[in-house]
Amino acid sequence: MPPATKPRRVPLLWILLPYALGIGIARFITLPEPWILILLSAVGIVFAYRSAGSAGVRWHCLAIISMVLLGAARFQNLHLDPGSQIAPIAREAQLELQVETLFNATDPTTTLGLARVAKAPLQQKELTGLKIFFFLESAALEHYPLEGERFSASGVVRTIPSYSEGDRFDAYLRNLGISHAYKQGYLLEKTGEARGLSQLANRTKERFSHVLSQNKRPHGPFTGAYKGVMLGQKSELTPDQKQLFLANGTMHLFAISGLHIGVIAVCIHQLLSLLRFKRCYRAMAALASIACFVFITGGSASSWRALLMVACFYLTSFGYKQASPVNALALSALVYLTLLPGQLFQAGFQMSYFTVSAILLFGLPLGKTLNELVPIFPNIPHPLQNNLQKGISIFKNWILNAAGVSTAAFLISALLGIYYFQILPSYGILINLIALPIASLAIVAGFLSLLFSPVIEWIPISELFNNAALLLIKLIHGFLELTSTLPFSSIETKPVSAYWAAAAILSSLAAITVSYSQSDIIRKRFWQLATLTSCTLWIYALLRV
Repeated sequence: MPPATKPRRVPLLWILLPYALGIGIARFITLPEPWILILLSAVGIVFAYRSAGSAGVRWHCLAIISMVLLGAARFQNLHLDPGSQIAPIAREAQLELQVETLFNATDPTTTLGLARVAKAPLQQKELTGLKIFFFLESAALEHYPLEGERFSASGVVRTIPSYSEGDRFDAYLRNLGISHAYKQGYLLEKTGEARGLSQLANRTKERFSHVLSQNKRPHGPFTGAYKGVMLGQKSELTPDQKQLFLANGTMHLFAISGLHIGVIAVCIHQLLSLLRFKRCYRAMAALASIACFVFITGGSASSWRALLMVACFYLTSFGYKQASPVNALALSALVYLTLLPGQLFQAGFQMSYFTVSAILLFGLPLGKTLNELVPIFPNIPHPLQNNLQKGISIFKNWILNAAGVSTAAFLISALLGIYYFQILPSYGILINLIALPIASLAIVAGFLSLLFSPVIEWIPISELFNNAALLLIKLIHGFLELTSTLPFSSIETKPVSAYWAAAAILSSLAAITVSYSQSDIIRKRFWQLATLTSCTLWIYALLRV
């Protein structure tokens, strides 16, 4: 775990925060046409540049206003009623779909995801090329659809409700730029195989699944959970496992996200370091390898976000003697919102960036503070300590740093979980403190299993790593079953107003930022305590609202 560093300047926040504010304004308030906003923003930037050399804050204000206008224009250009003139009235259609992204379905006889309309009847030719959400029965197919394949289908095309009229899933689709849904119908038959990169990804993923199944219990439920962790396949979980992981707040282990990408990035980085790769080649090879893994496992939004964070971290490491994770995080968020501004309102984006921000700004400094408050062998200089004393010191430092990180992650994820999922894992700090390191070790074992898979026919080394990972998955499963028997292991909450949730989350992030900015030890500790208290009170308030 990296040590906490002193506060550093993050100049990109002067762009990121106003830009995000502009996206938020455009989401809830009707504004002029995007070209007008862009024109006003350009004028503001020109005046800000001309005023930059003079004293005062005028140029700061002009630059901030320009960024707000740019954010609003970008959101309006992509996400306000895209394709509103296509199929405004619900109607039946016989279409040919090319599947691009599959979502995990709870019913194996139905398929849902995103697809591109490859072919439409002449009277509905405006649908050709349109990217839509589909939710259709697929029991008549010989096998479950794969990404990249084509299918003939029959169903009803309808416009997805606007932000003000639809539910959260409608808003999620709108934020992806999807304006139409295809439901109440069937996938009839496959009309085309996956080609090119899609075919390669499907075959590689199938090969990975086969390699990970090489263990003592290839068809057991823990093997399914293991493949779910490594490949993001929630469908491999049994219904009881899904409920267990969901109730304990650990379902994120089965979505390829920052944990997976971070662990794999470290593994690749260390491997390339052992092979004496230069830093620039090490970064390029690591990013290329991670990008391939993300693509093979389906390219979920969380995995691309994590890849972007790693790429920005490598980028900032070339500009400073010591890489700045906070600057890398701000840069990745700015790039991501420039590409997909609507993601600002998605639970996944907020869980990723808000939680990582809390860890970097609050969790690591809190771990450092805890280590300072709990010294061990204070009267024995480190060089004079024996091996046992050094081992105890290292273990103590790791535990307290992990406690700081788990506390920060729990506080923010609890606030977001109450709002989005109406559930609070009461023992979240304890669960993350124990489950995440074990899951990280399982991912390392899985990575090594896949790395050595080319020699699996001659040397069963992959099976050795798979059995080790299977044991770790069993440990996590047993630990979650134990915590589930404790009183109030998870608390179901009532729906919370978006205004209350926003007030809680934003004020907590503000307190975290203030505590991070303090250089005086006494003031820093005071603000860390105040932040802990504030977040705890907000969690209690949301439970009582």
